[in-house]
Amino acid sequence: MNQDKLDQLWLPRLGNNPAASLRMFCVPYAGSGASTFYPWKMLAPEHVEVCPIQLPGREERVKENHLDQFDAMLDALFTVVSRHLELPFIIYGHSMGAGLAFELARRLHQQCHQGPRHLFVAAHRSPDQPYGYPHVRSVSQQQVLQVLSRFNGMPRAVLENAELMEMVLPILRADMMVCESYEYRDLGKLECPLTLFTGTMDGNVAPHEMPGWANQTH
Repeated sequence: MNQDKLDQLWLPRLGNNPAASLRMFCVPYAGSGASTFYPWKMLAPEHVEVCPIQLPGREERVKENHLDQFDAMLDALFTVVSRHLELPFIIYGHSMGAGLAFELARRLHQQCHQGPRHLFVAAHRSPDQPYGYPHVRSVSQQQVLQVLSRFNGMPRAVLENAELMEMVLPILRADMMVCESYEYRDLGKLECPLTLFTGTMDGNVAPHEMPGWANQTH
């Protein structure tokens, strides 16, 4: 597969706003795909190009193998995104995507000397906090479902739908393995502002796990 086609798989909406002067890369949460962010184009200012990232194994990439290691996912993201920094850019990441967005921002700054103008993260404890759920690499499907049942926002009707879970469970397991394989390294602080979002009813990320984000930026 040539480079242009590969980039189109990862960045299906790249170039959708030729008049843009700012690009917003959006990294999805576990189990989701780029389409989560497609409606954002209607909400964004005219000068912003919303550029969702499509991870392997979901939506139009459903036939591809999942990536289940954090570093492998980050390497792939960096390879693609680093080729499209011709516009000033910002990054938004949600939950699993927040961890990836944070490390992507650090690597782009360190290796390309061109970091984001702003990093937005949501629904994710500060990166120096340990992973808060049981590991799922070598457990049964039933045990994975037990772990998933602890996540707010995962309806019981979905968990109990065998046909639906057969389709989405491989994606969710792989994404959870991405999260559990993350290892924080103190590589210095970000050179951009950082804004974080959390919900008052979010049972997955406790308030005391959030302030540590302040230590990650100047």
